Amino acid sequence: MKKILVVDFNGTASVYTHYFAEGLKTNNDVKILGKKKMFFLDFFKNLNVYLGFEIGIKFLDYALNWSWLIVNYKKFDVIVIQWLQLLKYTSIEVRLIKHLQKKVKLVYILHNLYPHNNTNIKVKKRYNKLYENCNNIAVHTNEMKSYLKKINSNINILKIQHGYFFNEFREEGISLNENKCLMIGQILRYKGVEDALKVVKILKDKNTNVQLDIIGLADHNYLIELYEIIDELKISDRVTIIPEVVSTELFIHEINKSTMLWLPYKKISQSGISYTAIGLGKPFVGYDVGNFKSFFGDKGLAHIVEKDNVENFSEAVLEVLKNKENYYKKINEHVTLNSWEANKIILN
Repeated sequence: MKKILVVDFNGTASVYTHYFAEGLKTNNDVKILGKKKMFFLDFFKNLNVYLGFEIGIKFLDYALNWSWLIVNYKKFDVIVIQWLQLLKYTSIEVRLIKHLQKKVKLVYILHNLYPHNNTNIKVKKRYNKLYENCNNIAVHTNEMKSYLKKINSNINILKIQHGYFFNEFREEGISLNENKCLMIGQILRYKGVEDALKVVKILKDKNTNVQLDIIGLADHNYLIELYEIIDELKISDRVTIIPEVVSTELFIHEINKSTMLWLPYKKISQSGISYTAIGLGKPFVGYDVGNFKSFFGDKGLAHIVEKDNVENFSEAVLEVLKNKENYYKKINEHVTLNSWEANKIILN
């Protein structure tokens, strides 16, 4: 039995951390270091053991949990770290990683090359410095592997599996809102909401009965822009925006009662929403960015189209609606595999 510590200092990837740790548990002792964000975890009956500090002050908790790790790393055989957020401000975490990996087997999980919406060159340089100095980095996609090799050709890259979220909470008998399309999660520009509104307009002009719900927190000024587009396109009868924090319960419920999801993302490496949609048995239409095509489209779980092509996106929506039962069946057959357990490769 190996002692494994999974580190998510601020609970940035709470749901991912939960499933990832569960996948490593068989014949191993797995603990989590970081914030236990019950807002995202309260749907689970059994939670992993959390260690460290949680005073309630974000920066202080982060610093204290780093201190806890430096003091207690010798108690573990493998340490898995993700989301080093201080790199937005300082390179100190690069030095800490260099120190720790000399003492214990350490793996850094890379979800996205850089933080979402980051345009700061200094921040990118700090993350690149991490990739240049970290001995073991785990990735989910070949695209990410290629990016890393360009930064550091000598790096040891582990290809791990990204399993599906919430499959155990699928509500098979729930009454669907017919042709309800959904975008859910924080409402941000890179998610292509403007394109989604254009797609609604195209479908309305084709007399297709489609309702798009957009649920999540959003910047006030961005919301004003979106409402202006909705008025200009005359689609207020087909679009509902609900600007609120999305709890796990609401997240699961809304996807369960939807027909499909829309992910017209402008740029992404991978998206938790895509793994959630498939986990809950729902197909999605998305642009050809990140791993959408290779991981979902090529397997027939989603319909992926050329980026920025709203006409093709609208046609894909119609195709999925017409053949939704076939998509549901294919997804049901695919998600029975527990790919989270395959991540024990990090222990070898």
